[in-house]
Amino acid sequence: MDGRVLTGLLEVVAISMVPVTAFAVLIHRERICEVSVALGRRVRVVPPPPAPPAGPPLEKLAADLRRLRPEARSPRPGVPMARQKGIVAAYDGVLVATARALGVPTSLTDLPEGIDREAERLRVEDALEAAGLSWHLHQD
Repeated sequence: MDGRVLTGLLEVVAISMVPVTAFAVLIHRERICEVSVALGRRVRVVPPPPAPPAGPPLEKLAADLRRLRPEARSPRPGVPMARQKGIVAAYDGVLVATARALGVPTSLTDLPEGIDREAERLRVEDALEAAGLSWHLHQD
């Protein structure tokens, strides 16, 4: 076989493989990206993925604050004291978790029940709003 014929045959095969390869890459592009990123992480060219958030999503925390705040602030008549204290404790827990998620410092859990704890509760609420969290029902 002549060298020119072999070269021509190889060129035809290579040219006909280009559209097939391009189509295969289009079909499998997600898997190719996954493998490329995994390989890049293995050789430390691509940074590791960010750590998942430690607590519940901010949307859930805000919904819990919206739900608990009216009951914590203005208890309904006839609510047993134990239930009311539980609601306030739950509200405080969500406030602390939300403050932690937004990087707002708080000493709410360190304070005993009383005026200092109530003042800290109000300060944390204001700090959360200043941090961009909108969660009041504006019914107060």
